[in-house]
Amino acid sequence: MTDPISAPDGAQDAGSFVAAAEVLDPFAHLDEIKPKNHSRIGSVRPTALLYTGGIGATVDLPHVAVMPQGLETWDLAYKKLGKVFQVSEPRLVEAVKAQIGRQVIELRRPPREETGPDGYSTIGVPAAVFPRWLRCTGCDLLAPFDGEGGSFTFINTIRRRPDKARFLHKGCKGRRGTSKPRDNVAVPARYLVACLDGHLDEFPYWGWVHQAHGGGWTCDKTPGVMNPRTLLRMLEWRSNLGPEVHIHCVTCGERRSMRELTGTAGVQRMPQCRGRHPHLGTFEDCNAETKFMLLGAANQWFPATVSLLVVPESADLTVNDVAARLQGIPPEQRAIFSQPGMIPGFKLFAQASAGLDLADVPDDVVSEALDLLASGGIPDTGRTTPYTPIELRAPEWRTLVRPNDFAKHARQSDFRIREVDIPASLTDVLKTVAAVDRLKKVNAFVGFTRVDSFDRIDDVARLAPISRKRPRWVPATEDHGEGIFVRLREEVVGPWEEQILASGLWEAHREAHRLNVRRRTSASAAEIDPDARLEPPRFWAVHTLAHLIIRQMAMDSGYGSASLTERIYAWRGNEDHEPAAGLLISTTSPDSEGTLGGLVELSSPDRLWRLTQRALHKASRCSSDPVCAHRAPANGEDFLHGAACHFCTFNSETSCENANRFLDRRFLRRLNINQEVSGLLDAVDLE
Repeated sequence: MTDPISAPDGAQDAGSFVAAAEVLDPFAHLDEIKPKNHSRIGSVRPTALLYTGGIGATVDLPHVAVMPQGLETWDLAYKKLGKVFQVSEPRLVEAVKAQIGRQVIELRRPPREETGPDGYSTIGVPAAVFPRWLRCTGCDLLAPFDGEGGSFTFINTIRRRPDKARFLHKGCKGRRGTSKPRDNVAVPARYLVACLDGHLDEFPYWGWVHQAHGGGWTCDKTPGVMNPRTLLRMLEWRSNLGPEVHIHCVTCGERRSMRELTGTAGVQRMPQCRGRHPHLGTFEDCNAETKFMLLGAANQWFPATVSLLVVPESADLTVNDVAARLQGIPPEQRAIFSQPGMIPGFKLFAQASAGLDLADVPDDVVSEALDLLASGGIPDTGRTTPYTPIELRAPEWRTLVRPNDFAKHARQSDFRIREVDIPASLTDVLKTVAAVDRLKKVNAFVGFTRVDSFDRIDDVARLAPISRKRPRWVPATEDHGEGIFVRLREEVVGPWEEQILASGLWEAHREAHRLNVRRRTSASAAEIDPDARLEPPRFWAVHTLAHLIIRQMAMDSGYGSASLTERIYAWRGNEDHEPAAGLLISTTSPDSEGTLGGLVELSSPDRLWRLTQRALHKASRCSSDPVCAHRAPANGEDFLHGAACHFCTFNSETSCENANRFLDRRFLRRLNINQEVSGLLDAVDLE
């Protein structure tokens, strides 16, 4: 499923700056625009709005680049639709509150009109054209599309072909000015500037070409302040040193190369930040140094998300559970259904207006939940520090290790699990195997960073805002699928881990991790303890096992390996939580590919044994051995894996939560080398 992207007012006002108290309505006055431009300019998958092209990111469409706007414009889309689409998971709401503020009360799926009057949806996520500066592909004219006397015209007149939306330079006469007039496409200018505080701005082309002297960017050869009538051109050609780009002022003849901004000297020439948030249409006080970057660069936008599995923590939903799910429904709407006899009608209303499925919840539980909310609501934990990954996964672990307690869980539409027999050859190392016939993963988007990824700075204060005010809701998505859960015996994992911790191999991995954190952490980041971020040996072993199983599953089932994903539960025990050593292999696209019987069918004893046997046998050798088998960081190397490579262990980025880090085959099996440590699964007989 995809979400449409809508451009405000035919894109002509999309890049305009508005006062902080005013929010541009992306759905107003569409019929007044001439020529008739449609609002829809493209579509993206819901998950893309969280991970690759969300609020504050640039999205490259076939002919234009746009930026999804802040939550205020999303509210206008919901208003136009007449309803919101909630994601109901109190545990995720609490995690978001702890990270960005206790004012958050709900999660929402992106606005999307299911079908328009003619079967074509037009209401979606509002987006603004960014960058505003465009370059004509016919004559190299460089100008903002909404400047005075606008050189470019936006065209989006084919209703069902939003991919044809584009800007045209009408009557272009070519680079020499002598060609027959024709309409040429204008494309986004590629240069941007950003700062560490999350601001993003367009490159000041006028000031750059005229040496940026004087507060008004005055040009020596053209009296007065620079204005939109000044003609600029972006000239580009190939050279021995790579692409050469010059900005040329046709009005006064000035010319300057963009190459001057590269290298150490270029840093000194960068302008100061103006504090612009183009996704909000606002400016802030900011005089920070800026970084030069290209449109679409990897360091332009890094999302910050929180994800977890929806699992029951008790056999039935409690009053608090239901109340937490109902908090997102406005109090005045809840009050309409205050009488006990109206509860069945309220259930239907909650399903239609907010997507909350309460059909299996007893009426008296729903009634008590409404009374609880009316009397003041659920007590707030008041937590203001983000939850750790272990804190988020511990409730999932407690449910997954007890499949029989939840085999008849009432809310089977979200979660269904059943225990299956362990293969006889694996009973000594495995304690639990469960088939998760149905599962749901929920993901929330809480902000983003620029220049440095969030995990490299570890500072919530660096998150750029996604709304002008403190948000009361955040975007979220749901993924449905199936999976297999495997738990290893702690009596096997614990003693093995102690042996690894005392080995020279582990000390080499530990030192490499310290170097990696020190070298790759931003200079502007808070102090980070490398050892606190290093996963324990059991994590390396379970993670490696997950990769090997995914690779083998791709051979034994109908899923491609990129469609399978891991979720690792591996931590040492302490006073706050019990030790864990297990993995969940799942897919959230159960109907998109042939499965030859389904992923969960691989959990049957015979098939799971054959799968594990083949995976471990392949792990014993690699086509890169002996190089791969002997690999360990040394002499200042900082890679975060050992005997693992693309030939034997690495998986695609959609499958691995850890970017192919913390992997080593030696932690699972003794390889054909002089190995100082034993493998966790050496005792498994593969014959």
